[in-house]
Amino acid sequence: MKLQQLYPHAASAGPAEGIQELLRGFVVRTNFVPGVRHVIGWRGLKQSFSSVEGWTAKIKAFAGVFGIYFDSSRAIADWIVGRFILDYFPDPREALVENFSLQAGAYTQREDYLACIRDFLQSAQLCEFFQIGTIDLGVNRARDGLIIGLESISQQRSIAQDGVSLLREGRTVELIEPGGYDQNFPAYSTALAFYQVLAASLTFNLGAPPVYMRYLCRPGKEIVYDAAGRHWENPSENSQGQWLYLGYGKNGFKNVIETVVNRTVPFTRDVAWEKGADVIAEHKDALWWRAHQISDYRTLDKKILGVDERPQFIVLTGFLGSGKTSFLQHFIEYQVQRNRFVAVIQNEIGETGLDGKLLDHDFAVTEIDEGCVCCTLIGNLKIAIHQILARFQPDYIVLETTGLANPYNLLDEISEVNASVRFDCITTVVDGLNIEQTLRSYAVARDQIKAADIVLLNKADLLTKNSIKKITTQLKGINPAAPLLSVVRGDINPAVIFGVDPLEDPAASTEKKSREAEPQDHHTHASDGFASCKISFSRPLARQDFMEAIKTLPDTVFRVKGVVEFTAGNRPLLFQYVRGRFEFSEFSNPNMPERFLILIGQNIQKEGIAAAFADHLWDGNRKS
Repeated sequence: MKLQQLYPHAASAGPAEGIQELLRGFVVRTNFVPGVRHVIGWRGLKQSFSSVEGWTAKIKAFAGVFGIYFDSSRAIADWIVGRFILDYFPDPREALVENFSLQAGAYTQREDYLACIRDFLQSAQLCEFFQIGTIDLGVNRARDGLIIGLESISQQRSIAQDGVSLLREGRTVELIEPGGYDQNFPAYSTALAFYQVLAASLTFNLGAPPVYMRYLCRPGKEIVYDAAGRHWENPSENSQGQWLYLGYGKNGFKNVIETVVNRTVPFTRDVAWEKGADVIAEHKDALWWRAHQISDYRTLDKKILGVDERPQFIVLTGFLGSGKTSFLQHFIEYQVQRNRFVAVIQNEIGETGLDGKLLDHDFAVTEIDEGCVCCTLIGNLKIAIHQILARFQPDYIVLETTGLANPYNLLDEISEVNASVRFDCITTVVDGLNIEQTLRSYAVARDQIKAADIVLLNKADLLTKNSIKKITTQLKGINPAAPLLSVVRGDINPAVIFGVDPLEDPAASTEKKSREAEPQDHHTHASDGFASCKISFSRPLARQDFMEAIKTLPDTVFRVKGVVEFTAGNRPLLFQYVRGRFEFSEFSNPNMPERFLILIGQNIQKEGIAAAFADHLWDGNRKS
C-alpha cells in the first residue's frame, strides 16, 4: 500500500491538519488524470476557501453538487480518525429538490443559489439544510492501515405535525397536510454514490483494494415539529441508520470502527467481510475493488478515435476588457460536456500577476473544475507546457494572453512546442464598444487583429447594425483573411471555429505564411507607453470616498482590477473597471489578505494617481 508516499508529512502535521491533507491528496491526485478521473466518476472538483478543508464536487449521474468539509478529529488507540460533513446541493431543476424541506427547496430558487454553493462554507444555514451524511477517514500511526467510512440514514425525514399552509390571494393554501412529510430525502443512497467515487479514488492511489469491509444498520429517527416551533425526534420504523466501512492495508480495523459507530447501541444488521471470503452481494460490483487496475491512460475518446494525442494549442488574445475570459468559460463548458479536459495558461503584466493571485494558481492547483486546470505562466511557454503535460493529459491547452500582449512575439515560442502540442490558431476577441478608440490609440491592438486566424467581435448586443457594419469594414481592412464572427458575452459554439484544422484550409495556410513573413520588429505594450501601477490599502475604505476617487482616474487609465474592502461591509469585493464602466463581485480567498488595485494604462503617473486616491479615501477621520 502506497500510503507512505501519499502521506509524507504526517509526522510533522497535527492530527486535524494531517487528515485534511490526506483527503486532499486522494481527491486531487485522482483528478490529475482525466481518463482515470472519468472512469472513477469525478466530473468536477473545486476547493472552497475556509479555515478547514472543503471541496465542492460533481460526480457522474448527478445534476447537483456535493460539498464535503472537515468537521473534527479524534484519537482512538493508535488511530487518528477525521470526520467530514457531506452535503448535496441539488440542481434547482432536478426531481430531488422536492425531497428536501420547504426551507431548503426555497433556498434552491434564490438567484444567488449557485454562487452560494461555490462558497458554501461561508453559510452555516446552507450546510445545515443540505447535509446528508458524514465521511470518516482514519489512519493508524504506523501509516500501514487506513479506513474510509460512510454514515447516513436511508430516508432523511421531517414531519409537520400541524401541517404547513400559507395565505395566497386571500385563500389559505395547504402546502403540507397535518402529519405529512416536509422532508423525505434518500440520504444514504445519494451519499453512497459519492462514497463509491471517493473509495475508488483511494484504491487507485493506494494501488491496492480493500482487505476489510463492515456494514451495520439499526433503526433511525425522524424529526417532528409543530406550529409552535417545537421539534423533537421519534423512532422510525421505515428509516434505517446505515454505516459502511472499508479497510486498507494491515488489519486492526474492527475495534476502531466499533468505537466510531458506538457499538453499545444494538444493530439490526452487522455484516463483516475479510480478504479471502465472498464479497457482500450488493457491493460485489463496486469499483473500489478494482480501481487500482485502471491504467494511467489519456482521455478516452482519443483512444477510441485513434487520433494524434498531442493536445490542441490555442492562443487567445484581445485587448484589455475585450471579453477573453467570458469566451474561455463558454469554451470550457462546451468541452466538458464532451468529456474533454482543458488546460489554461494565463499570463499578466505588472508588478502583481492579478489573475493568478485571484485564482490562487501558480502551478499550485487548487481548482480542477468541470474539466479545466488553470496555471500561471511564470517563465517561457515551452517550460510551462512541459510542466502541464508532466502532470495532466489535456485535450486542449489555451494560452490566454494579457490584454497588452502582441501575438507576433509568440510565433518563435509556438514553433518550439510543435513536438508537444498541435498549434490550432490565434483567436482574437475584440471589444466592439471601444475598438475604434483603441485602434486610434494603441498599435498593439491592431497587431492582435492582424495576427489572428479568427476574429470575434464581442458585445454585439450593445451595438447598432450600422456600428457593426462600420466596425466589420474596419476589421476586415486590417485582416481580410480571418473569419469575423459577431458574439455576445463571448458565447459561440467552439465547433464553428475549431472544428476543422486551419492548416487544411488553403486560405488559412496562406495567411499563416504571410503572417510568418511579417518583419520581426513588432509593437509591444512598452512601445505604446503602457505601464501598470499598484495601490495598496492598509485598512477598509469608505465606499462613497472610493467611488469619488475612481471618478478622478484620467482617460489614460484603461483597466483597473483589484480587491477592496469597505467599512460598511463584512467581506472583500473584487473590483473591475474598463473605460469608466465598473462592477463589484464577491471575493472570498483567505489566502490573499492583501487589499489593492492594479491600474493599467498609457503613460500613467503612479505618484499622481496615488495622491488623488489619498485625497479622497478616508476611514472615519483617518486617511487610508
